[in-house]
Amino acid sequence: MKDVTKTGIGLVVFAVILLAALLLIKRISDQPQHIIRTGQIEMREYDLASKLPGRIEWINFDEGDIVNEGDEVFKITDKEIKAKVAQAAGALESASAQYSMVNEGLRNEQIDMAEKKYLADKSQFELAEKTFQRMKNLYSEKLISSQEFDAIEYKYKAAKAAMDASLSQLNMAQKGARNQEKMMARGQVTRAKETMNEARAYFDETIARSPWGGIVVKRYVDRGELVATGYPVVSIIDTTDAWAELNLPANELEKIKVGMTMKGKIHGLGITAEFRVMNIAAMADFANWRSTGDNATFDIRSFTVKLVPTKKNIPSLRPGMTVTFDLDKAK
Repeated sequence: MKDVTKTGIGLVVFAVILLAALLLIKRISDQPQHIIRTGQIEMREYDLASKLPGRIEWINFDEGDIVNEGDEVFKITDKEIKAKVAQAAGALESASAQYSMVNEGLRNEQIDMAEKKYLADKSQFELAEKTFQRMKNLYSEKLISSQEFDAIEYKYKAAKAAMDASLSQLNMAQKGARNQEKMMARGQVTRAKETMNEARAYFDETIARSPWGGIVVKRYVDRGELVATGYPVVSIIDTTDAWAELNLPANELEKIKVGMTMKGKIHGLGITAEFRVMNIAAMADFANWRSTGDNATFDIRSFTVKLVPTKKNIPSLRPGMTVTFDLDKAK
């Protein structure tokens, strides 16, 4: 009899416990379920490449090293560029000398020599002119032959041409170079200067300096290797430019709007940070990993949401870390 009583009491207790469990399950199921989604941390990544083809002379940083803005990261051998700079310097020196000579004109000794030549040719012309006039009178009186007169006339014209040429030389020496010659010489100097600036610019490019601060995540070449123009030598991530990317199905986008903030748990650091929704991708992608309950008649499209932490420079934050967000707590 006692055993029957104990059994009855046990059944009643079991029924009570079962009823309480069912009520608890119903209460939990009646409560709204929070939508938790997982995203990933991304950071801005830059490739530092060489503008010049050549051989790597040295690299100052390796993977994991911290790089500051303006640091010298690597150098390309500069023997060829130095030769180009020397050639450009010589061309500039030559063009400058030519321009100076054109502006200054001929030396005083050259002008004096041109003047004396003109005076000498003038004297020759005056003598030839007097002789021509005398022979002309004799020819008119038939005292000399036509052949003799033609010879005298030829000498007279030749003396006049020589005097005119000497006078032109003297005038040119006194006036100096023409404006067009000066402009041409000045243009040669300008061209040589720009060639020099170009050579120096290429020389400066032999040492690559980082335009950003960050961490070296990849080193592609080693000392002594050849690189081509534009070939990346190292990749650097900017730890101050970080964001989280979250792929949400289209039917969950109503939970968030651009400008909202929400808490995200960064699992790699074990901390919770505040993020702001910056933008939602305009184009959608197919999300085959989740389909509707209507016998999977169509796939839900997903949109990429970009969230930026409101606090910059989160210590030890790295790309690839997972972040979970509660969409129902967005505000």
